[in-house]
Amino acid sequence: MFSKLRERLAESRRLREERSEETRNRVLSEREAVLNESEETARVQNLRRKQTNAVLNAIMTISYCVLVVCALEIVWYYYKGYQYTRQQEEISVMMKGGIADSGILERPTESVVEDPQITFPDEGNYEVVNVSRKFSQEVSDRWKEQYQYLTSVNPDCFGYIEIPDTKIKMPVMFTPQDYEHYLYRNFSDSYETRGTPFLDIATRLGESQNYIIYAHNMRDGSAFGTLPEYLDRQYYEDHKYIYFNTAVSEGVYEIIAVCKTRIYSAASKKFRYHIYGGKLTKSEFETYVKEVKKMARYSIDATAVWGDELITLSTCYHDRADDNGRLIVVAKRIR
Repeated sequence: MFSKLRERLAESRRLREERSEETRNRVLSEREAVLNESEETARVQNLRRKQTNAVLNAIMTISYCVLVVCALEIVWYYYKGYQYTRQQEEISVMMKGGIADSGILERPTESVVEDPQITFPDEGNYEVVNVSRKFSQEVSDRWKEQYQYLTSVNPDCFGYIEIPDTKIKMPVMFTPQDYEHYLYRNFSDSYETRGTPFLDIATRLGESQNYIIYAHNMRDGSAFGTLPEYLDRQYYEDHKYIYFNTAVSEGVYEIIAVCKTRIYSAASKKFRYHIYGGKLTKSEFETYVKEVKKMARYSIDATAVWGDELITLSTCYHDRADDNGRLIVVAKRIR
């Protein structure tokens, strides 16, 4: 009897030990699985961390490179601007001064309207390009010397423009075979993003009723970069006279309108200022004056009548992402 009881107790103990062993193994297995899962999670997290760091490092490297490139471009832009301004100053020095100090503007004069017949020098007596050998009798010896220097450096030089106390003090070019040749070329005829002021293709030396001069609106103020200042009336009051000399004249012009406009397509019925360059009929001239006075940014008493000679300074003026936006400053000759 006791023998059977011992056997049962032994069997019961054995079964408990087996169950305990199974439980222990199961716990160990589960713990190992958890540990393995944690290790895998840690491995994945570590891998993701490395990938994130690699991406961040790449972004930082690229950003740094972009920053360096942008900084270099900015430095290069202003360095080229400095060179551009330096060239204009050197030209002025070689000319022994600009053209605004010649004393030809003593006081403004009113337009002469008695004779409606417009009289200009006969263009047939002058070459359109490289005109330094043939001058109008009205041109001073000082300007002849200055102009001969300019055309000796570059025969494409048509004249010289200056607005006192501004950065606008530079040669004006004319290449009828390719009138935009100096859009991205300096006075030395080398590539330059700022370009050099140049005349409209319709230009006729000594015969144009409206000389349209184009140049870039540069952020550093070079070329025609200071023209937007004319949107401020006080700036106009302080800089209302423009000097523009050619082989046939030394001219002083008084501003009559400052306008914001745009280049419209040929099919548009909007006023297209850029088609009113060169020789104009009386009707075309009067239409041009009427339209620019109408769209002027502020009222100016001075105006122009048939018989006057005009110049129009034109530059880009992007407003609200309008790539065709333009700013024009129109002036009439008073001397």
